[in-house]
Amino acid sequence: MVRKHNLPITGVNSDGASVTVGEVGLGHLTQLAGWGTFTDAAGKALQAHSLSLPSDYRTPARNGTTTVWRIAPDRVLVRSSTPLGVQGTDELVTLDLSDARTCMTVAGDGAAGLLSRVIALDFSEKAFPAGTFVQTSLHHVGVLIERQDRDRFLVLLPTTWARSLTDLIVTHLSIAAGRQAEPVTDSRSAP
Repeated sequence: MVRKHNLPITGVNSDGASVTVGEVGLGHLTQLAGWGTFTDAAGKALQAHSLSLPSDYRTPARNGTTTVWRIAPDRVLVRSSTPLGVQGTDELVTLDLSDARTCMTVAGDGAAGLLSRVIALDFSEKAFPAGTFVQTSLHHVGVLIERQDRDRFLVLLPTTWARSLTDLIVTHLSIAAGRQAEPVTDSRSAP
């Protein structure tokens, strides 16, 4: 992630509840995609790594530190600490997205409240319980959000949008705290 902000940053949302925004190492992110035989092909490939294919688009499958998110009928994302090592076949295509996503955390009593102010989604525990995920948009950019605990969210952002989306969240924290937000600048631009 572009290091404009010294993450983690702790602040409050507009209700005064504490929030910490941070970044964690993504590790490896592999996309598996396929066609008509995707369920069988992906199921076998994942089973070889002691993983399973999630049955729905809200509940991830896990084995240790490895997470599998089913993001479409014919597509999954696998986050792992080491390369997955699944080879593409005629039925299954693999794509390394490790450099294409940044992994942000939003945690604290005010995490759900902050996210509900920047994303049009019901972050109540009933609608979005711990251990589930959603795909949605943050400032018109597609993101994946997993609620890891009552007050902790993991947000996968496209790397190319990480700076502006982090700015959006940090700016909200600054405004809620009654401070002037720092203007967004690009260190690559001419003075």
